[in-house]
Amino acid sequence: MKTIAVGICGTDKAFYTGTYKLFKRPLVPGHEVVGEVVKPFRLQGKLVVPEINFSCWECEVCREGLYIHCPYKRTLGIDFDGGMAEYFVAPLSALHEVDLDPLTAVAVEPLAAVINALNQFPLSPNASVAVLGSGNLALLALQLLKFMGFKPVAVIRRGSKKRKHVEGLGVDVVDLEDVEEYLKRRTSLGLGFHAVFEATGSSEGLDIAIKLVRPRGLVYLKSTPGSPFVVDMTNGVVKEVRVIGSRCGTCRDFEKAIELLESGVVNPIVTRVMKGLDSVKKAFECAIEPEEVKVVVKTME
Repeated sequence: MKTIAVGICGTDKAFYTGTYKLFKRPLVPGHEVVGEVVKPFRLQGKLVVPEINFSCWECEVCREGLYIHCPYKRTLGIDFDGGMAEYFVAPLSALHEVDLDPLTAVAVEPLAAVINALNQFPLSPNASVAVLGSGNLALLALQLLKFMGFKPVAVIRRGSKKRKHVEGLGVDVVDLEDVEEYLKRRTSLGLGFHAVFEATGSSEGLDIAIKLVRPRGLVYLKSTPGSPFVVDMTNGVVKEVRVIGSRCGTCRDFEKAIELLESGVVNPIVTRVMKGLDSVKKAFECAIEPEEVKVVVKTME
């Protein structure tokens, strides 16, 4: 595939800053990638997004349907060279054709991961839900939850430079510093939210999520900062909290993500577009700035 556009995600940033140890050296990063097929010729010219797991399809784990956890897999942009190059490769089984602007299509992979989390352990229809964070994953989760009929509450740090993007989604926004008072006034018996979607990108995120969730509530854990989490697990045990991790989407999640993006139900926010592969270093430097939601490197018009 010829790379058209590639987004910089939290894992990429953790690799860049060194908090997440590289699995391969050297590594071409980039798994939120959109490409134009060069080969095979029957698909030539098609715009595609790849799933990031290239599995063996033969082992016990794959046969159980857990192919994204195949012990023999290669993962695009993680331990297999990704899309921050003129070309990248992926198996045909991983490709999904899209009819989207490339700047929108880079959101397919992260949105699929959000969908995967909610598919693993679906919410009850009347659940109160908070989304912790103000970055790309949080914004995608808020939009998806609204579409599903929930009234999600965005919990963000006071002074967040991404606040305007969160408020633009038409959801309740609560400062993290004031959330305890909010819980007392607005949640059943002041016990907390039925579910918290953790998307802070911080090693403190899980601890905060456990504090916000009610007993036997759900924490959807999405952050991959690379560094160890600091968590009061006694509180988690006492509350009997369920923690649901989601690393990436399956084929079905990718198809649903594409459908939601093509219909305009979810509209990703791109705050900066960098032109050309020679801008990659600068793009990473921009991406780690607190005001940026999503930085995309676009290699072709």
